[in-house]
Amino acid sequence: MDVRLPAAAAAALTRERLAAAAVVLIAAVLLLGYEIPPVPTWFYVLAWYPTLVILDEVVVVLGGESLLARPREPATMLWWSAVIWLVFEAINFRLRDWYYVFLPAGRLERWLGITVSLATVVPAVLLPERILDRLGVWRDLRSRSFALEPRHWRIAGWVGWGLLAAVLAFPRYLYPLTWGAVWLIAEPLLYRRDPERSLFADIARGSWGRIARLMAAGLFAGVLWESFNALARGRWIYTVPFLEHWKIFEMPLVGFLGFPFFALEVWSLYHLLVRHTTRRTLLASAAFVVLVLSGIDHWTVSSTSPALRDLPGVTNAVISRLQAAGLENVFRIARSPVAELAYRANLSPDDARAAHEAARLVTLRGIGTAHAAALIGGGVASIEELARSDPDSVWRRVRGDRGARPTIAEVRVWVHAAEGAVR
Repeated sequence: MDVRLPAAAAAALTRERLAAAAVVLIAAVLLLGYEIPPVPTWFYVLAWYPTLVILDEVVVVLGGESLLARPREPATMLWWSAVIWLVFEAINFRLRDWYYVFLPAGRLERWLGITVSLATVVPAVLLPERILDRLGVWRDLRSRSFALEPRHWRIAGWVGWGLLAAVLAFPRYLYPLTWGAVWLIAEPLLYRRDPERSLFADIARGSWGRIARLMAAGLFAGVLWESFNALARGRWIYTVPFLEHWKIFEMPLVGFLGFPFFALEVWSLYHLLVRHTTRRTLLASAAFVVLVLSGIDHWTVSSTSPALRDLPGVTNAVISRLQAAGLENVFRIARSPVAELAYRANLSPDDARAAHEAARLVTLRGIGTAHAAALIGGGVASIEELARSDPDSVWRRVRGDRGARPTIAEVRVWVHAAEGAVR
């Protein structure tokens, strides 16, 4: 159902939405600075949704149609957006190129938060592309056309499946091919079902404008993804082989080249799936979502938000005194001077120092309480000791019985962060 308003009313509504979105975004930043829960954990979500509203209203200002004009469209887009990114989360079970830290301990809150976060992926790519299209960017970007025969898209599909199989077989060396393999699998299917939206059809017509706009939109979205993530406490951390120390925010510098190609995959997968939104496909995709979220809990979530009661190496008596003094935020304890902790909580210098060092260790680069307890049990009781340790030796002492967490790459992140903190 279209919701159409008179021009004056539509303009007023646009101004109201832009103002409201700006207020929410500014409030999120301010509340993050004051560490008002749950903003630090969910800042990524609280920043992205007003940003999407702003982008959508820019489209309207440029003469386009708002996603909100068709009430069912944004809901469908958000759902398939989460499903699409969970495909890559499933692939990451093999790649192990990123992991999540300081997510909520409660499963329901964690799963809902993850799903709502991932629901921003598709609109984050499509809305900037719509803006560029309304501005007329690259509309005349053309080359010679050619006939696209069935054998061409069949070959592309087989190449895509072959590349994906190679990535899964040799993830350490071929992981970048993920951001092309999935597109070569999805795009031939889209070409057969909806040539008007197919990027293969654009190439055959010699029309490169939409592809160029999508790639630019992907880079724009990628920069925002990484910047919002870097500010959030609940975040992902990359452990991309060979590129662990050359980063902007959390992303290796060369990794930004993947966002333009990822945008092509987002376009093809979304337009392929949205045509088949039925009760049956929604139920099937919901089962897929639950399955992958369970896998994320096992393979990808490294730590949850630290609670004072779980602070390792600290007695219950000390924890009780910290609670009585209103010092329940583990991050605040990590930042507070030992003398202040001792004074406010009426602790001995040794007890205050133990709480302070444990909190520093817990909050370092997403280590969390469970891994910090393993480190302390393995003889690494402080950041200074961790900085002097060999990552392989630490990993052998702290890895779980099932080997899911932590990975050796995570331990290298910890040791590198400890070295930086000591310096």
